Amino acid sequence: MSHLMSAGIYPLCWNDKREHVSVTEALMMPTQRQTKAHLLCSGCEGNLSTNGERYVLPLLSRFKGAFPLYERLVKQEPIESVKGMTVYAGDSNPEIDVAKLIHFGIGILWKAAVHPFGRGDEPRIDLGEDSEALRRYLLGEAALPHHLALMVAVESGPILPAMIEPYPGENPAFKSFFFYVPGMQMQLYIGKGIREARGAYSINLNPRGPLLAVKLAKDIRGSLSKHSAEAYKTPKLLATIADIEARGLAVKLGD
Repeated sequence: MSHLMSAGIYPLCWNDKREHVSVTEALMMPTQRQTKAHLLCSGCEGNLSTNGERYVLPLLSRFKGAFPLYERLVKQEPIESVKGMTVYAGDSNPEIDVAKLIHFGIGILWKAAVHPFGRGDEPRIDLGEDSEALRRYLLGEAALPHHLALMVAVESGPILPAMIEPYPGENPAFKSFFFYVPGMQMQLYIGKGIREARGAYSINLNPRGPLLAVKLAKDIRGSLSKHSAEAYKTPKLLATIADIEARGLAVKLGD
């Protein structure tokens, strides 16, 4: 069984019952279910693990604990700092493996582009002909095309212990796709002119391998709240929320 999102990400989002809260536009519920399907052979699973997952997963944020990726970034001086964003060069940081970060991100996006993973008959996202280019890149047969820009945003504020599976963006100029794992969002932009528009901050187009330190949590919470506003909330979820609030804590259903 192939996971859409790496199996090692789920424990980063668990409560003490080894559950996470699944959020879709239709339903919100605590569950132990994981998004997976019969898709890849053991060799391809090993490729994704060796060239990306095994490196990236230990760097993700732990709830109320360490965030190794961010800690490694800030050991060096930024190459740029603008309002709301600080940019670090991954290529000159001996503790950052840019190639493995790219492979991790492309691996998840490619899987979402070739299989529905339990939602209907169509793949989660539509990469069109570019899904074949991503497949060849993952196998080491070709470089990523220059009309694809992958951007890596690293949380610089409070961490949201969540995982958001790949979904299409709403950028009118380019095709865009996003996913989020604890402490990091990956963004893929596709289209003519992408080097000029996004290349400076693209980890695959800019030879310096930039990583962007930004505050992600507020925007991600807002997006979750917007897309799940009409979702049915199971009795188990409501009971969990009531228990948390009875202990004097506050819960927003978009969190």
